[in-house]
Formats: sequence, C-alpha cells, structure tokens
Amino acid sequence: MRFLTEEEVRRLAEEDLEGGFEACETAYRYYGEQRDVLSHPSSAFMTLPRGKPAKCRLKGAHLAAMGVAGARLATPGYYYCWLTDFEGGQPIALVAEDWLHRRRTATTGALAARWLARTGASHACVVGAGKIGREFVRTLAHALPFWEIAIASRSGESARELAESFGHKIGETRISAAHTIEEGVSRADVVVTITKAKEAFVKASWLKEGSLLLSMGGVPEVEFGVLQASDRFFVDDIDYALAQGDMHAWVKAGAIGKEALLARIDADIGELAIGAKPGRQSESERILAVIQGMAVCDLAMAKRVLDKAEAEGVGQTVSL
Repeated sequence: MRFLTEEEVRRLAEEDLEGGFEACETAYRYYGEQRDVLSHPSSAFMTLPRGKPAKCRLKGAHLAAMGVAGARLATPGYYYCWLTDFEGGQPIALVAEDWLHRRRTATTGALAARWLARTGASHACVVGAGKIGREFVRTLAHALPFWEIAIASRSGESARELAESFGHKIGETRISAAHTIEEGVSRADVVVTITKAKEAFVKASWLKEGSLLLSMGGVPEVEFGVLQASDRFFVDDIDYALAQGDMHAWVKAGAIGKEALLARIDADIGELAIGAKPGRQSESERILAVIQGMAVCDLAMAKRVLDKAEAEGVGQTVSL
C-alpha cells in the first residue's frame, strides 16, 4: 500500500481544483444511483476521557465508480483516509487528509453552489475566516464567475487578514472583507457559513430574493426562521445532519419535529446530482442547503490524489 504525507498530498492536489469538482460529482452521482453508500451509522464518535476530552471520528463509505472503499479516520490532530480495493478488500493507501479534508469540504459546498445558485450570481459571502474558509474562497472563485467574494467574521479582523492574504483578488474575482456579517450576507447571492458559532446568527431578513444559503458548520448557525422563509431545502447526508449543526439544533430546541423536518426536504444531494429531483426552479427562490460532508467524497478526493501519486511515483510504499 502507498502512504502519502500532508506535503505530498498538497503538492499533488492544491492546483487541481477542477479535478476535485469532478471527483466529488462522481461521488454524488454514485450516491444518487446506489443510495446506500455510507457506513451504518454514517459517522461513529468516541470521546477520549483525558485531561481535556477529545473526540475521535470514523466515517466509512464505498465508491465502486472509482474502485475503492474505505474510511475517513479523525483523531485529535491527525486525519487520514484509508483506502481499500473495492473488489478484493486489500488496503491500497493511507492518505493524509488534514488539508485535503478542508479542500473537500469547500469543494462540495462550491459544487452545490454551481448547481443551485441563481443565473448570473455575482456576489458571494463566506462567513468564517478559518482554514476551511480560506479554501472556500478559492473554490468559489473557481466554481462560478463571481464579481466579488466577501469574507465575514465575528471580529472582522480575521476576515480582513484573509482578504489581504489573497491580495484582494483571485483572477477576475474581487476578494473583500465585509464590515459586518449582516452586511456581507445581505448583499450576497450565495452565502456560506462555516463557523464555530455557539448559537444561530443568520436571520431570514438578511437573505435577499434568489439567494442560496449553504449551512456547512457542525454547529448552530442558521435561525429556524430561515428554513420557514426558504422556498427550497436540500441536504447531503440526512442522518449526519440530524446529529449536529442546524437541523440537529432545530429538532433539539423543539422548533420542528424530526418527521416534519424530513418531510420539508425537497431532495438530497445525490438525487440532485443525477436529476432524479429538480434543483432551483426559479430565479427568485430562496434556497437553503445543509451540506456537512460525506465520506464518499473523502474517498473520491483521496483516490484522485492516489492516482496522481502512482503516476508520478510519489509516496512511500509498504507491505502489510
């Protein structure tokens, strides 16, 4: 099997933006066609009861379309994608996935934006100026011909620093820092939230007609009123979304029951990918999509990097 380090993965994949989109689209189409592609449960957690409790996570999937199965393994400070051969089951790779997971997260959100944003969308807002937010700015600039992408954060300083790190421009796309989160959201055709917020902060009144809101964080970010005001509602992994993030928070707070929430969903991302159910149906629709990540996309991104590594002779091979 081949072992790929963080440095090797980033060198092979950092400029391969469109390749990442192709890999994730393959994964989503596979999900749409096969349906049962994730482990049961889709995400397993274990807490380490040490001085400062820490969480470990395992998310499994299979992806016959790319010839692999495997799992994403996350322990405190270490992230890997374990790939096995789909037919034979033998291990074929251990791919470092700290940076690659951030790129995967951003790519899946930007791909959803390609599919669900209104025609001629010109402004985007990324709420969250951390490491994943950085990747979102890059992938959104690649995904759609935005005139401007604004970065917003609670303090504002991190947003300004991130905008400056890009030289305030990526290609023809202007990169700016919003003065406030409300200002950034209210001007945007596409809004991404990827934060560590302790409570929901996005209000329905902030979102303009025809906007797309991508709720990506594993914490409450979007007030329940946003769902009520949305014309269309999409998710990726429903079970995972019910375990953390906005959907979990709405049900836990009693704002809506689980069955009523499930009935409110217009389609999941797999159904959208294969055209089994429609996406945007008018330019004026307000759309909410909860996209928190699926292991099948982690496998797809890792397999693409592995293929490039094998072609270039990159990585350390070991026998088990």
